Amino acid sequence: MAQKTVLVLGCGPNIGSSTVGTFRKSGYRVVSASRSCDGEASDDSTMALKCDLAQPKSVEYLFKTVREEWGEPSVVVYNGCAYYPTKPEESFNIPTENFEQQLAINTTSAFVAMREAANSFARLDGSKTLIFTGTMANEGGVPGWLTLCVGKAAGAYMIDLAENVYREQDARFHCVDERTSEGKPMFEGLGGQAHADVFLDLAERKVDLPWQVTFVSGKGYVEFPHELIL
Repeated sequence: MAQKTVLVLGCGPNIGSSTVGTFRKSGYRVVSASRSCDGEASDDSTMALKCDLAQPKSVEYLFKTVREEWGEPSVVVYNGCAYYPTKPEESFNIPTENFEQQLAINTTSAFVAMREAANSFARLDGSKTLIFTGTMANEGGVPGWLTLCVGKAAGAYMIDLAENVYREQDARFHCVDERTSEGKPMFEGLGGQAHADVFLDLAERKVDLPWQVTFVSGKGYVEFPHELIL
């Protein structure tokens, strides 16, 4: 069996780094992409590539490079995230250029990644998975987090749509959302390894979960009511 390739977009020191390490230990070839990656392969199963998620064309080039080097990825993790926190009463007090840049990272580049992943998945046999690091923004408005929530809510919509369109082709699309034990949003203190463990379970089909995967660190998947809990 050919070695599977996972492409991780947005390799920061927490969720991204944990995801890279977890999939590597599980036998995957891992491509990590971020603005700070050095562009050099460290070995036959690890490759680091530069990719600026604020520039959606950069995502197109990233997929092109991965295909040329290792073929089509069977797992794609979109972990891009940008936000401009404000006081709740100043939620719309955001410079236009900041809104546009963060929309590119949270939404437009995510769209490009989903489109390119769907193209890759159509050329592969067996199971394929795309995972989007989400928030509970699609459940309702959260004052003070406008740019993050607009982008993540749009991403959740695309994941829901893709799951319906491609599931019969053995391709799954998931929005993974960490919550507190009470179901409240986790905008800070996110568990990197907890996310990575959920990502691997989804990619390996160890669990059959819906497109929106809400989980609590240490417990795994927990289904919460579809309403905003603040």
